[in-house]
Amino acid sequence: MTEDADTATHILIVDDDPSMLLLMAHLLEPLGAIHVTTRSNQALELAEAIRPDVILLDIEMPDTDGFEVCRQIKAHADLVDTPLLFITLHTDAPIEARALTAGAIDVIHKPVDPDIVRARVRNYITLKRQGDRLRRLVTVDGLTGVSNRRAFDIALEREWSRSGRGVGPLALMICDIDHFKGYNDALGHVAGDDRLRRVALELARHLRRLPDLTARYGGEEFVLLLPECGSADALRIGEGVLRGVSALGIEHPTSATAPHVTVSIGLAMRHPSHRSPQDLIQAADEALYRAKRAGRNRLETADDRRQ
Repeated sequence: MTEDADTATHILIVDDDPSMLLLMAHLLEPLGAIHVTTRSNQALELAEAIRPDVILLDIEMPDTDGFEVCRQIKAHADLVDTPLLFITLHTDAPIEARALTAGAIDVIHKPVDPDIVRARVRNYITLKRQGDRLRRLVTVDGLTGVSNRRAFDIALEREWSRSGRGVGPLALMICDIDHFKGYNDALGHVAGDDRLRRVALELARHLRRLPDLTARYGGEEFVLLLPECGSADALRIGEGVLRGVSALGIEHPTSATAPHVTVSIGLAMRHPSHRSPQDLIQAADEALYRAKRAGRNRLETADDRRQ
């Protein structure tokens, strides 16, 4: 299956029987990229990394049983809507009912029928893609095409929880387009909307990998959420955003800062003194206002001494 990296189909198969893995991989290879593991305790980690479109999981595993793995996957905010199919030798109704109660969408019985397996997996991939499209409609800002405030709030809660478990640092930038009201007053809202779109695209260009997020925070403000990003890398990205927006060369006839469109940025890293995601937002917001007071078209970082 030939697809762009962003739309490629990913299938995760978890089974402790290598011969079964080979068989299922062979059957499903025409449908997408196949990822396999013989250890159920690696299933969640793999699923987090690849964000599969469908998961096939054996019930009886030597380390963690499939029911528990299923519950762990379904408890994950980014995986809860991923179709999960159990594979099992069991054909009795109580086992199947337990599988569905744990969160599985279907059960495939061994020995597998190749045509039925391919048909079911293909159908569930289609359903997953349709669901993804619907979710994008409610999490994407209609004007700029980047994520909206709702998507940012969800992502921040998720990454706050992950960084709290020691996964890594967490950086947040709030970016404000300088003198936006003056631009709208001088050139009109149609030109202002185009300006928002172009800046949003430039911000998105600086994302590094899947968990990173650019969102429209409100009006002319945008946020960049950068999980597992240290302060040095966050500074480098922020400085790149400053240069990138300036390099767009969008004329700004009423700006007191520069003849072209610029942004001001407040950067904050999660700090031990932060008790909630709102504390991180406040730290970035305070840094943003310092950037504005210092003349705009600049980046300021949260003052650790005040955190």
